[in-house]
Amino acid sequence: MSVYFGMIMDVTLGPESVTWRLGWYTRFELVVLGRAVLMQVAHPVIAAAVRDGYRADPFARLTRTITSSQLRLFGGEQASVESDRLVRSHASIPGADEELFRWVHATSFDSLLTAYRLLRPRMPAIREERLYREWRETGRSLGIRTMPSDLTALREYLDDVIATQLKPTDGVDGLLEAFELRTGKAPGAEHVPSALWPLVRPVAAQVLPDFAVGTLPEALRDKLGLEWTDRDDRRLRRWIRAIRVVSAVVPASLLHYPVPYQAMLSARSSRA
Repeated sequence: MSVYFGMIMDVTLGPESVTWRLGWYTRFELVVLGRAVLMQVAHPVIAAAVRDGYRADPFARLTRTITSSQLRLFGGEQASVESDRLVRSHASIPGADEELFRWVHATSFDSLLTAYRLLRPRMPAIREERLYREWRETGRSLGIRTMPSDLTALREYLDDVIATQLKPTDGVDGLLEAFELRTGKAPGAEHVPSALWPLVRPVAAQVLPDFAVGTLPEALRDKLGLEWTDRDDRRLRRWIRAIRVVSAVVPASLLHYPVPYQAMLSARSSRA
């Protein structure tokens, strides 16, 4: 593999991992990834790097991120190839360094864990810690040599970056505008027939910003000047209840993306 910030290690998760056993990506949980991207584009360097891409196609980057993350977590032999591709594709971005990769990696995990806690039964704390250790290890394949040591340290790191480095940016404004879905479709909407999209769009245009803004750390929401009322919070809670109900009746093969679903089946087979 190529070398970027420091020694890059091949880290491949397999059936013994908590990540594979959970199939840790469902179609519904991705509603919270808007939160991760908001946290990322509130960083001035990241906002500058992705500005043109968001203007051209606001959701293309998020869709690519989803695909890349699934390959790196569940792709087996493909994981190291995808990690190497990702590092090389970002090597020419001005200001891109290990700290920025650390911030993206940390906010992606924190947002997925937030989604899991909201939309699935709460897992034991010891399993959450192991899940984070696996995520931290996969960071080494991106050249991230140091990540916060545990979930408590992760929270402290996130709070510190929010307080000292993040601010309102054009990227935040652009992403919030993209959530209105005036053009194109949200990630995952490719599974919605075109004839139904006009009916689905108004709902998606409400769900995306509600989850993204409503689940942000309060300190960041205040710093970005994003209003969030008790009425907004009640609406978010209704979305959460609705998704929980629907998730309980949707077949697992449809609820999960194909790559994580196959990994989950492999993990279960290996334990049988």
